[in-house]
Amino acid sequence: MTMKKIIIALLLIATIGGGIGFYMFNKPLESMSSMKSHFKMEAASLLEAFENDENSANAKYLDKVIEVKGSVVKIEEKDGNSTIYMEASNPLSNVIFQLENSVSGIKEGDQVTLKGLCTGYLMDVVMVRAIKI
Repeated sequence: MTMKKIIIALLLIATIGGGIGFYMFNKPLESMSSMKSHFKMEAASLLEAFENDENSANAKYLDKVIEVKGSVVKIEEKDGNSTIYMEASNPLSNVIFQLENSVSGIKEGDQVTLKGLCTGYLMDVVMVRAIKI
């Protein structure tokens, strides 16, 4: 092969690779409402699992979709994003849900079931991309 053909082949491969990478980077996330829940539990049970043994709770729940039922203790709205704090067994900790959209029809004191992706534990269990069930 001549040098010109090698350069053209490398440019073609780089262009195809770049196009695939761009597509994968900009690929939309699957909607939480269509995702299957791995676990269904009470907020207190989820928080207790992390407080009792964080390593095993991380292995079991981290990056999993979980439906959590509990009582809403606080709702924050900021820049069009909603965060719901769900009461758990420890008065110093909560299960925090960062919603995919703004809150509608939920108020403090309500018993609700929310589904979200568990991202871990830092004094509170954090769930992202959450939706109301």
